Amino acid sequence: MKYKICIEKLGKPKLAGLCGILIPFVFLFSILIAMLYSPWFKWTNNALSDLGAEGVSAFFLNNGLISAGFLAFFFSIGLIKILSIKIGGYVLAISSLALIGVGLFPITIYNLHYITSAIFFISMTIGLLTIGITMKHNQSDQIMGNAAIVIALVAFFSPLTLYFYKGIAIPEMIICFFVFLWYLSYGVKIAIKTT
Repeated sequence: MKYKICIEKLGKPKLAGLCGILIPFVFLFSILIAMLYSPWFKWTNNALSDLGAEGVSAFFLNNGLISAGFLAFFFSIGLIKILSIKIGGYVLAISSLALIGVGLFPITIYNLHYITSAIFFISMTIGLLTIGITMKHNQSDQIMGNAAIVIALVAFFSPLTLYFYKGIAIPEMIICFFVFLWYLSYGVKIAIKTT
């Protein structure tokens, strides 16, 4: 019973919208601070996870990923409550838990890190694609749905940049930037709609 009450509070649309708005800022801030402490980092040679291996940069990156993951979880719970077809929200909830796992299991914990990272990127892409396909209520949802489909396709094809660069930081950033931009946009819509 207490669990259900907790989920009800977490899934309040306005709170979910605010979490959606905060996700990209928390994510980008943690990467930028981690990069300041990692002059060796090269977008074309590294993965973003390399910033989480050790030292001060690891503290900022890993805690930022965990924080962004919790915000994404609250956002996805809100999506589950407001979407008429909820499967995409559930898949994004899995993605958010995997993002928490990416921060909890840095690249130094090799196998767990790669498993959680793969689950994060794959489920985020599938969740967004599913939400995009199922959003058909009104004009603004159709626009957000179409944007979700386009972003999911960009995420799906962004690994093609690996043909040009050794590192995976660029496709990781492309995926996260556009997906989290969608979270921010839909978060604003939810927050305004529920005020």
